[in-house]
Amino acid sequence: MKFIDWIAVLGALAWTPHLIGMIKTWLTKSRIRVLTNRAPEIGFTTHGSILNIRIAFAVENKDIVVSDLKIRLKHESGEERTFEWQGITQHVGKMTTPDAGVMPFEKEQSVLAIKLNQKEIEERFIRCQEAVYISSKQQYEESAIKKMSYLKSENKYDPESFLREQEMTELYSFNKHAFPWKQGKYRVSVEIKSPEEFEIVDSEMEFLLNPIDVEELSKNKDLIEGEYRRMLIGTEKAEKDVVWQWRYPTLTTI
Repeated sequence: MKFIDWIAVLGALAWTPHLIGMIKTWLTKSRIRVLTNRAPEIGFTTHGSILNIRIAFAVENKDIVVSDLKIRLKHESGEERTFEWQGITQHVGKMTTPDAGVMPFEKEQSVLAIKLNQKEIEERFIRCQEAVYISSKQQYEESAIKKMSYLKSENKYDPESFLREQEMTELYSFNKHAFPWKQGKYRVSVEIKSPEEFEIVDSEMEFLLNPIDVEELSKNKDLIEGEYRRMLIGTEKAEKDVVWQWRYPTLTTI
């Protein structure tokens, strides 16, 4: 073997550890562990059924970008519902004010994507709504908006009268009939998507709604019309503020 050939071999050997590292990184999947608080927030408003939950993600092997997050609920009866993320609040620190003292400082994040890294376990408050409800409600809202636009174009729009129009009555009815919560056990599955391959663990949980939980949540159906009144007329002229009922069942990992 010529001297120049030995030089080429030595050069190739020098690159071998780097290449092995690159290949190892490429082949190693991210491992995401789902950590949740013990009390998700369950509700029902003019936004339909709501599931809000605080989640922290522990990431191993390499950082990863999450492009979508869904929470799938399966009732013990077999009925399934899918909740999609609609908003994320991230705790970024604390601030001190003369009046209120120490207060948590949080920021809103886009739901288009979030970056998860290995260095820190960051807690996020994720607000989720039922996917089917959002798409179905749109047609009722569009019908009401068209009626409002027509009345305004004819100089016949009056908020009080508009609240009694057929389009608004149908919107109230749709909201109320969309109430989903039932007594019994719910299985919770956190599902995330990423452009990269990954493994997810501890993403299966469960919680129980008792008869009192369902009864309290169902009271929100009677507040639907009052909330639309508040939105169209304002808080000053509305009869009273709308106070929604929320429940916080205990969440356990399966």
